[in-house]
Amino acid sequence: MISTTNAVLLARGSLALIFLWMGVMNFTPVGDATMAGWIGGHVLLSGLVDQASSAAKAVGVYQIIMALLIGAPLPTGSFRRIGFIMLGVHCVVALSAFLTNPVWIESAGGFPAIGTGQGLLKYIGILGLAMWAGSFDSSRMFSNRHSDTRQWARPVMLAGLLIVLAWIGAMKFTAVEARGIEPLIRTSPFFSWSLNLVDIQVISNAIGVIELVTVVLLAGHWFNRRLYGYGLAAAAFTFVLTLSFMASFSGSWEADLGGFPALSRTGQFLIKDLALLAVCTALWAEFREYRFGRRA
Repeated sequence: MISTTNAVLLARGSLALIFLWMGVMNFTPVGDATMAGWIGGHVLLSGLVDQASSAAKAVGVYQIIMALLIGAPLPTGSFRRIGFIMLGVHCVVALSAFLTNPVWIESAGGFPAIGTGQGLLKYIGILGLAMWAGSFDSSRMFSNRHSDTRQWARPVMLAGLLIVLAWIGAMKFTAVEARGIEPLIRTSPFFSWSLNLVDIQVISNAIGVIELVTVVLLAGHWFNRRLYGYGLAAAAFTFVLTLSFMASFSGSWEADLGGFPALSRTGQFLIKDLALLAVCTALWAEFREYRFGRRA
């Protein structure tokens, strides 16, 4: 069984790994191109696109420092708290791009057809995970003290799962999303066989149904705790499968930089699911405390 201690360790480790990796990538042409895309599409900063390389490196330094503070085995939680606060700020800034950048698929009619914003949606769950893991440093590490931060973190984490699975799951019923996932499906040992039986749109629809059913199960949080537990397991399994694409899909790695370990934009999108898997683990630890009456 997953203990709260192990869930916190997984949260810290996954967040540190993700942002250390992404921080390093900001010192490469991939980071420059990604930053140029976001700055160029920003309603206020588009005139600074020539400074994209410098901005990418500045963000990279920020992410690396943040990751080291979160993941380093430091004897005191004070530095970890700083790292989690930095991550919270990073998540809020990333989510603000919904208000400043074109994150919708215009060929599909714009909002609510979400394009580049799919990666941004994951920052909701990451924000909740940072709040949750950081709350344990409010007193002594791994205590069962329920701080206000921990209480607020639970609904944010759950909202992060529900929004990602519901929105991206609904997008699976569109032709543009089906075309987008076809390379992932074609190279996956878990899914490639299905293309011999049915069209990619049928496969995409089936994945969408599974994700939406998972949303319904997670909604059991409010009316049926057993269904909620099944929902967490289904969500965790979903993120394990999407993370497997990093091993099976060569496009997860930047060929111009020699492939692995250089993350491509697709790889950076996929690796965030490691944090969402940690969110499932954190919520499961909370679920066990509720179920067995160990509330402090």
